[in-house]
Amino acid sequence: MKVPRHILAQTIAERTLHISDSALLAREIAAYLLTERRTAELESILRDVMQYRASQGILEAELVSAYDVDQHVIEEVRQLLRRAYPKAKTVHISPRTDASVIGGLRVDMANEQLDMTLAAKLSTLKRLTAIDKE
Repeated sequence: MKVPRHILAQTIAERTLHISDSALLAREIAAYLLTERRTAELESILRDVMQYRASQGILEAELVSAYDVDQHVIEEVRQLLRRAYPKAKTVHISPRTDASVIGGLRVDMANEQLDMTLAAKLSTLKRLTAIDKE
């Protein structure tokens, strides 16, 4: 019998509350999903797990930039997240580089995203100029 995704995510989250490395968490979830032939659900389950962990005071965010960010920037983002989420006991930030963002930063969390990238701004500009032509 297939375990519903939300129950699977809650079980995984409860058993992994002590894990702060999201890459390790993803590998453990992937191993289970491979065994159960449910790999297509990895992204959804990982988001559900992150949301559950956030409800338990463990806020996880991925900081995406076109270039490597220094520790000072990571700490500034951590402090901003602590102010925005005062109930968070811990804030884990995983930096990731992605050249497609062109410049700026994007903060990805379980169900929220703050996109301050140049790619997002260019996309908005393109959409707004297309509306003006109509």
